[in-house]
Amino acid sequence: MDINEKLLKELANQVGFSGDNEKSVKRAERMAENYKGKGEDELLKEILKLKQSMKADRTQYEKQIRAIRSLRGMMNAEQKARMDRVLQLLEED
Repeated sequence: MDINEKLLKELANQVGFSGDNEKSVKRAERMAENYKGKGEDELLKEILKLKQSMKADRTQYEKQIRAIRSLRGMMNAEQKARMDRVLQLLEED
């Protein structure tokens, strides 16, 4: 397993896709499919909905934010700008 695969598995675990089983993979695929074709505004509305459930468990929320931030190193400038916008939405009260 190379470093990128290890990192991705660790990040997946941190955001709630634990285990190396097919069920987790299928769940991630379904979630990705649900967001395909949605516009940025629609995705941002979804993020705001998720924010409430994420903040219910402060420890888990902080772990997820750290995992999201760690993805920045793999992104280009445009992706980083979008990620920063998402993080701002998630972190503001």
